[in-house]
Amino acid sequence: MGTPEAYGPQPVPQPGPDPVPQPAPVVRGGRWSHLATGADLAFMAQLVVAGAVFLATAGMRDDHGTGFAGGALSYAPRVLLLVVLAAYLHWLLFTLPAMALARLLGTTRWAAARAAVGAAAVSAAYAWGAAALWDVPFGWSAAWVGGTGLLPVTAAWYARHRFLGWGAMAARIGAVTGIALLLAAFGGFLLERTRWHAYEAPRLDRSRYVGEWTGAGGAYRLRLGEDGAAEAANLPLAEGHIGVWDSCSGTGTWRFEPQRDSGGLVHGGPRDRVTLTIEGCRFGDWEVAGTAGRPELFYVDRDPGGPGGPDVTILHRL
Repeated sequence: MGTPEAYGPQPVPQPGPDPVPQPAPVVRGGRWSHLATGADLAFMAQLVVAGAVFLATAGMRDDHGTGFAGGALSYAPRVLLLVVLAAYLHWLLFTLPAMALARLLGTTRWAAARAAVGAAAVSAAYAWGAAALWDVPFGWSAAWVGGTGLLPVTAAWYARHRFLGWGAMAARIGAVTGIALLLAAFGGFLLERTRWHAYEAPRLDRSRYVGEWTGAGGAYRLRLGEDGAAEAANLPLAEGHIGVWDSCSGTGTWRFEPQRDSGGLVHGGPRDRVTLTIEGCRFGDWEVAGTAGRPELFYVDRDPGGPGGPDVTILHRL
């Protein structure tokens, strides 16, 4: 015989809160290109910011009277195309192999460490190739290759760690890049106003210019004597030279012209100059550049007869 509890009325289940829907599992991996989402954007961003910092600190370097900061802006559209191409090649040749190697090392834990190991392995491989082909130091090659790949690999790891797509990564990288560009512009404004570490051309005694000068890896040579005699060998002609193979070789005189009010480009004063007079050769004044420990003489041909802008001939004292 059954008990009353077995056949009695059963309690009616009370309705509870609706179950929270669980997100669909995200499949790690996906397409090959998703291994490095946003890496190319990060590479382009770091190049753009580096260019902005270079322009912002232009006053700390010598432009040899050519105004390279302003001229660089005119080349910006073409440079941006090269940046896009470089970003794609870096994404294809560096970031994708690094992230693929990180994926092969495991898929559960230590994702950041695996990405770092993958980047280090790819950097070492390229550095070894550069050292073998061009006889460059392995350490410096690895540092350059790894340095350019640090931010792209970090961006790719962050995108996969957060399951972000291209749009989300573009928004984040764009915001960080915009802040960096604003800081670079503000820093450039402060440097221009305060003249902090601004470049100034050296002012040296005449005796410091006596001796041998060379340029273009030894192709150009100039000897300035204590008695005012000058001897040139293969100096490029300027201002209406006839052909690309023409050069200036011969003997003549030189004269040092100090400009006591000179203070470099930032103060607008003239530089110290050396006037070179050689028969059959046409030059203007050679101006002083470099530093007190490593002086330079340079001449600017502002009408070189080509679309590349002014030509600068620089000589270093031996």
